[in-house]
This record gives sequence, C-alpha cells and structure tokens, in this order.
Amino acid sequence: MRTLALSLSLMFAFSSAAFAQQSLPPEPAPVPAAPAAKAVEKVAEQSSEPNLKVLEGSGGKVTSSSITDAPLLGDFVMGKDTAPLVIVEYASLSCPHCAHFSNAVLPEIENKYVKTGKVRYVLRQFPLNEAALKGAMLLDCVGVQDEKKYYTFSRVLFDAQSKWAFDANYVTALETIATVGGVSKDQFQNCINNTDRETRILKAKKEAMDDLKIPHTPYFYIGDEVYAGDRNIEKMSAFIEAKLAQKKNRSWLPKW
Repeated sequence: MRTLALSLSLMFAFSSAAFAQQSLPPEPAPVPAAPAAKAVEKVAEQSSEPNLKVLEGSGGKVTSSSITDAPLLGDFVMGKDTAPLVIVEYASLSCPHCAHFSNAVLPEIENKYVKTGKVRYVLRQFPLNEAALKGAMLLDCVGVQDEKKYYTFSRVLFDAQSKWAFDANYVTALETIATVGGVSKDQFQNCINNTDRETRILKAKKEAMDDLKIPHTPYFYIGDEVYAGDRNIEKMSAFIEAKLAQKKNRSWLPKW
C-alpha cells in the first residue's frame, strides 16, 4: 500500500502546473549491433544438449561472469532468491525505448514471472547523458536504503520521463520526485553530488562497455543468453518459458 501511495503521490505531483506536459522527442534511430565481443559466442544451430534448439530471439551465449554470475554484489534485485532464471537489463533513464519497456512490458513480466518465483530481475544503470546519470545516482542512493525503493523510483522516473529527462532544469524535477518520495533536500543533494557514487556508476558502465560491448539501451540478458527479439510480452514470454524449460531439463541430467 505504501508503494502504491508513493506512486500515486508522485503522479499527482507531476500533474501540477509546475510540470506542464512536454512533447516526447522522436525516438532515436536503432543503433546497429556492435561487433561480437569475446564475452558473447554465437549459438550453434543445435545445442549440445539433446532436444534444446536455439531459441528464437537469441543473440548469443554469454561467458562473462557479470551475466553468468548475476545477480552480483551491489545489484538491486526484484524477485525471490530461489528463482531459477535471472534477467539483467541495461537501461538509461533518458531512453524512450527503456521507458516504454518499463511502463508497458515489465509490469506483465513482474506479474507473470517475478511474483510467481520463476524469475529474478536486475536493472543495471547505463546512463547515456548527464540527466540519466543524476537519475541513476538518485536510484542508487534510495536503493541502498531500501531495495524496493530502487524499483519504485525507477518506475516513476520512467513513467514521468517526458517531464524531467529532457528538461534543462532536470535536477529541480528530480528533487521534486525525491522530496515527494520521502527524501529530504539535504539527502537529495548528498545523493546526486556524491563523487564516489558517480565514479562507481560510471565505472560499472565502462566495464559493461568493455566486457559486453552494450550496443544500445535497453539491452537484455535472459539466463546465459542475449535477448535480441521483440520487446513485447508475447515474444519475451516465449523466450523465458524456453529458458525455464532448459533449466528444468538440466536439473534431470546426471551429476558425476
């Protein structure tokens, strides 16, 4: 109930005249996929395990420990520890495609897979500009206090993206969000001016660029594979179900 009240309060705050509706800029053109990195190996036409074919939408198997060992220390996680499958998303708070996924698709994945104990979901910040960086710092700050707040605030920031992320006064808008969400002005300033936090977020982004060659946002890893299919509930559900089936089949393999 507190989460719902917070979300409603934030939406009410942004309905005021102080934050008049701004038109959403044209979505950026799709970014061409980066050349394959050593962390990603193209999937063969047939898996080495019997009856496990290459999944539609797969962009390749992943060997990087940042994905295969996810969630990592420092990740904010949604879902039960016992969930057999992990989804990792790299996103920028200023990315319209990321906002669409957060608003339209993630709630369905959460209801269908996260709340039922089948999936753990990890949102990693990949800020594309200064506004997204400050937003990521705010999320990190509230997430350290309460992991649930990380996802509550991220939903609100994506939902209200057109009202803050493209505004020259985005810091003021972020401060309003933080204040309505229970963060004092002093705490907010500490959150977005903490150089250690900024360095840590930018370092994590650079490591993702160097290791995984993230070509655009949002970018998804489902289990040990890149998900390169359509970002809708139908296609993603089909991929998730196939990965869960693989997990189940592997659990029956003999252990020598």
